[in-house]
Amino acid sequence: MEKKKASPNQSQNPKENNRKDTGLNSFVRYSGMGFQMVAIILLFYWAGSKLDERSGNEKPAYTAILSLLGVFAGLYLVLKDFIFRKND
Repeated sequence: MEKKKASPNQSQNPKENNRKDTGLNSFVRYSGMGFQMVAIILLFYWAGSKLDERSGNEKPAYTAILSLLGVFAGLYLVLKDFIFRKND
């Protein structure tokens, strides 16, 4: 059997190949977290505004409360990923 020759750009050690992709993986991971956080906040804001419309409140109490809950929920998810991140 013939052994395949490694190209000069590829390293024999797979860990070294994974290090090259770390920057892109981090970018994708953290931008995904940002989009997830924004989506959660917008969902809670939308729910609060619909509740305010239904209840006929002059002041947007439900919108304010649910928006803050959305911020806290988004922060919780992001911090949970930072703290309990698996070693890749």
